[in-house]
Amino acid sequence: MADKKLIFNLVTPQKQLVTDLPVDMVVLPAFLGEMGILPGHIQTLVQLGMGPLRYKQNGQTEVFAVLGGFAEVVNDTVNVFAEGADLAGQIDEEEEKQRIKALKDSLSKKDADIDFELAELEIKQALTRMKVKKRRF
Repeated sequence: MADKKLIFNLVTPQKQLVTDLPVDMVVLPAFLGEMGILPGHIQTLVQLGMGPLRYKQNGQTEVFAVLGGFAEVVNDTVNVFAEGADLAGQIDEEEEKQRIKALKDSLSKKDADIDFELAELEIKQALTRMKVKKRRF
């Protein structure tokens, strides 16, 4: 079983980020906490929250900041359909800080044109990206 692999796919509405990648394990940010997937896992459908998605391939770990969605595990294939995802190494902390500041400024002005729920969601997403960028795995 040591050489058995999972096939990993990661898709967002914008693009396919990972396609048919053989991996040793996947850790998902399930809505109620992290969920580890190894080869032989039972068939599962799980809602994702915002947080780090990790996969390990040949001893190396890659991390994405995932912004919700769902994942299915079927026959050693993990398909992740994320609302948004960014590779941790490509996240620009300064850009995220500026995004948060601009959104908070808009919220504090109580501008009638602003969608408060959307602005709050965008702040949570930016904070999630920053946390994933800073976290060491």
